[in-house]
Amino acid sequence: MKKLHRTAEDRPTVKLSIITSIAYKNLINKKLRTFLTVFGIAIGIGAIYFLLSFGLGLQHLVTNEVIGNQSIRTIDVITANTEILKLDDTSIQRISEIPDVKELGKTYFFPGSFKLNNSETDSIVYGIDKGYESLTYLNLIKGNLLSDSKESKPIVLNVAALESIGLSKDPGAVLGKNVDIIVPLKKVDKTLAPLSGTFKIVGVIDSGSGAEVFLPSSVFKEAGVSVLTQLKVGVEEVDNVSNIRSQIESMGFETNSPVDTLNEINKVFKFMNVILVGFGGIGMIIAVLGMFNTLTISLLERTKEIGLMVAIGARSVDMKRLFIFEALFLSLFGSAVGIIGALVLGQIVNVFMNIFASKRGVKEAFTLFSNPPLLILGVILFMVIIGLLVVILPARRAQKVNPIDALRRE
Repeated sequence: MKKLHRTAEDRPTVKLSIITSIAYKNLINKKLRTFLTVFGIAIGIGAIYFLLSFGLGLQHLVTNEVIGNQSIRTIDVITANTEILKLDDTSIQRISEIPDVKELGKTYFFPGSFKLNNSETDSIVYGIDKGYESLTYLNLIKGNLLSDSKESKPIVLNVAALESIGLSKDPGAVLGKNVDIIVPLKKVDKTLAPLSGTFKIVGVIDSGSGAEVFLPSSVFKEAGVSVLTQLKVGVEEVDNVSNIRSQIESMGFETNSPVDTLNEINKVFKFMNVILVGFGGIGMIIAVLGMFNTLTISLLERTKEIGLMVAIGARSVDMKRLFIFEALFLSLFGSAVGIIGALVLGQIVNVFMNIFASKRGVKEAFTLFSNPPLLILGVILFMVIIGLLVVILPARRAQKVNPIDALRRE
């Protein structure tokens, strides 16, 4: 009867729970070295996360400031300087029949003036409908929008209009008051008389730095203005904007969309984020060298221990796994500490910047940092991959340790 011999490769591998426990204890036993390594990783990852978070936050802040109250799923349609093509009922009907067009917002706007509390000032007078209100974010401060009002002749003013006549301290106080409006229409049609009338204030919005008042679009239509100044087109999906713009432009109209501005902003910040990551990468290099140094020294110090473990039944692949687990512990813990530190620092900077801005007249709070979950997961995954790359050489050397040579040492 043949006697069966089991080679080293036929032995079962050590359970992962045991390897995990050994890896953890190895790091804990070298507290100072582990602390310095984790600290280096935290500095590197924290720097990268902090700068990326700042770049994304700044991008969102600039985007909101530039795009403002415009929806990116809209297209603004205007006519070129021509008397032939106009945004009349026929053109509006053709545009509404384009597939994927969800809604239309009709807009008139002309220079005019308004009179309130015996104070008169110039302003831009808008005529808008319900479609325009739904496609445009109007930051309502007090009262109601035109479509929500039950008044027969409602009007909405912006804060800048109230500031021009010294009534911005209490916007709610003007609700219900009468406003006299005058809009010369000679530039539209020489035969048209000036639009004038008395309207009741139903709401106050914050829509920019220039004085603006908003009337129902029906007021201009009743005054004889048959051509829109601008048509706002709402589409179902952002991906359809380009196709619908092409169809509208083929009719001879000019179009623009917040998507254009958004794309330009994204291009600038993609380049900026690369530069920011480059600065953070300096700290990352230090962290990588620290981890490699820790794992290499650990291998040299524990060569005899590794040989003994192999001699009593462990496989060489288990030694490789041991070092991989140590690298994962260092990567995950260092990443967590670095990201938490970056989040805390970001909040501190944000608070100080808001206090600084408020002292200089900025009323709205803002945030300079963005912390999407995907960014956190991405940074952790990045560090784990870096850790696995760093541990390749020490792990392979640990796998190739000869137990006989290792036990002869010392």
